[in-house]
Amino acid sequence: MSIALSHISKRYGMFRAVDDINLEIPRGELTALLGPSGSGKTTLLRIIAGLEQPDEGGALRFQDQDLAQVPVNERRVGFVFQHYALFPHLSVSENVAFGLRVKPRKQRPSDLSIRKRVDDLLQLVQLASFADRYPSQLSGGQRQRVALARALAIEPEVLLLDEPFGALDAKVRLELRRWLRRLHDELRVTSVFVTHDQDEAMEVADRVVIMNHGRIEQIGSPQEVYHRPASAFVMGFIGQVNVFRGRLPGGANHPSDRHHGRFGAIYFVRPGDVEIQPLARLDAEALTVSRIHAAGPLVRVEMMGQDAQLVTAELSQERFRQLQLVPQQRVQVELRSVHRFDS
Repeated sequence: MSIALSHISKRYGMFRAVDDINLEIPRGELTALLGPSGSGKTTLLRIIAGLEQPDEGGALRFQDQDLAQVPVNERRVGFVFQHYALFPHLSVSENVAFGLRVKPRKQRPSDLSIRKRVDDLLQLVQLASFADRYPSQLSGGQRQRVALARALAIEPEVLLLDEPFGALDAKVRLELRRWLRRLHDELRVTSVFVTHDQDEAMEVADRVVIMNHGRIEQIGSPQEVYHRPASAFVMGFIGQVNVFRGRLPGGANHPSDRHHGRFGAIYFVRPGDVEIQPLARLDAEALTVSRIHAAGPLVRVEMMGQDAQLVTAELSQERFRQLQLVPQQRVQVELRSVHRFDS
């Protein structure tokens, strides 16, 4: 089922949580709403779910159906919360079956059908052997999979996830986001998930919607928003960056900077685009290596330039061994790719 939002806004007093959002999500797509705290992403998700009502003047449609007058329980939406929201007094299988058992009598499946649906879902989320356990007997990752199975039990046409892995440790988060991607590829349910974790959004989503102050800054594939950012905010929010105002390390300036007065331009350079070279001559503008982080496949090198400007580079272990860098060594840098935005 496709989702279409047209001129969706939501105010709380004078505060605009969501400000004139237009967004289309194709059927079967996994879309991430990504942004810092307070950017409006969770409010937008709750509007899609029907848990919040948008201000007048906007429209929300599932496929061709206007949802303005459709109550939450009739929207065929599955919702997964950050903190699981499982019933502690119910077993795993009873938690998964809950949404089916509370349906109106005329819509409620038979007990046999419910048991089969629950068994199938527990197989799907790899928890079949945990059916009789209670939430307190599960790990955080297992609880989140139970919450997802419960959301899928009603056979939703839209699946919504609000920071689904935010309460889990880093290793479990990594495992579950890969698992979620595989599950989505199998089920192809139209899905929207909220996150403030850039790596999570870039790894899991088909498309990323980057939000800031209630508005959409950019919509695109993970590759598009990373390599072709539409604004300084997107460039600074996605991945690690070096930020230079008006002047690049090595003394280079953009030729048109003179047209921007004393404020100049803002340059963004990703650490992987900073190439470190041995100091070629004494009169070259040098940077001083201040710190080296050599654990992992990439080596992160922090350097200090003029005016105490910190410059970070990432290089391979092989290149690091070639350069034989040590703290306090003087080096020079070349920038392979620079993104420029007017300040």
